[in-house]
Amino acid sequence: MASRKNRSGKANRRRAKRPPSALTLRWRAFAGWIHTHRWHAATIGLLLLFAGGLVGGYWIAGRVDGSDRDKIARDALEDMKRGAQAPPPPLRETYARIEDIPGLPRYTETEPGQQRATVEEKPRTRQVAMAAAATEQSWRRNALPFRDLDGKPLIAIVIDDVGLDRPHSKRAWELPGPLTMSFLPYAKDLREQAKAARAHGQELMLHLPMEPTGRADPGPNALLVSLPDAELKQRVTMALDSFDGYVGVNNHMGSRFTAFKPGMETVLRQFKARGLLFLDSRTTPQSVGDQLARELGVPSVARNVFLDDDESLGAVRRRLAETEEVARRQGFAVAIGHPHEATIQALADWLPTVSGKGFALAPLSAVLRKRNGWD
Repeated sequence: MASRKNRSGKANRRRAKRPPSALTLRWRAFAGWIHTHRWHAATIGLLLLFAGGLVGGYWIAGRVDGSDRDKIARDALEDMKRGAQAPPPPLRETYARIEDIPGLPRYTETEPGQQRATVEEKPRTRQVAMAAAATEQSWRRNALPFRDLDGKPLIAIVIDDVGLDRPHSKRAWELPGPLTMSFLPYAKDLREQAKAARAHGQELMLHLPMEPTGRADPGPNALLVSLPDAELKQRVTMALDSFDGYVGVNNHMGSRFTAFKPGMETVLRQFKARGLLFLDSRTTPQSVGDQLARELGVPSVARNVFLDDDESLGAVRRRLAETEEVARRQGFAVAIGHPHEATIQALADWLPTVSGKGFALAPLSAVLRKRNGWD
């Protein structure tokens, strides 16, 4: 077909359309997606606006805060300059002591007419005095009376594990004394049992459970080498508060714990604060209990003989004879037994013979006094 001519006589040809650019195609695709997913697009847009608002807000706040700090610093510098130029304020009258201030009443530590005590003469505060009295008198206050320390060699028989087997424990404290009964803190009716034992003329002790080296169970709330100091103190306090009227503490088992110096130091310091003595049961040759107690100023003594490692009647009698030999050699002996049938029977036969053999049966506190040369 012939092309048309325009007024100038030239042929009028149509221009070919250019293909859309890649940017245009992307924009069209994006616009089509928005049109198709209107709700999703609106949600995304709101989230972007919110995030932008947060970022912008923090940026603006930082700028404002910075400008405020700059202003505060400038104001402070101006104040310092003005203060340097201003004359100093008049000095107020000062006093070295509160007593120098005129018009105040005078207070003294003594009543009018009484002489004021010197530094050496001032009495202790009530709290210090009470603590000193407790440390000085606790084990002595609960000790059985015993006077003749230098007459005959002394033998103290300590019965451990008292309170669990109530029939055998009762038979033990009904033996002719003075004997020393060491009660476990987790025994039932502990206060009533301890009171009954004391009524029969026996001295009382606390038998504190401590960790052994083997797998034997020392009982609840035993002292373990793995415990922190705070837990150790709490367990010791709970045991010490389980009953009263006792002179001191000895270890139940404890072959591992009594060899652990840091733990023993923590425990012994609590005994010292309460004025208690310590009997080292010597369940291991590695025990540091007796020596450490003496270093810390805790009254202490150590066991010499175990009566019933072998619970047969013949073995217990042989151990009692060994106790006599130790007492004759060093002037005193401490033997530890338990409320077993053979032990109770052997003691029932042996106790009436003690005096005739030249020995004196004594509570543990008396042996402690003899060992340390205390009146």
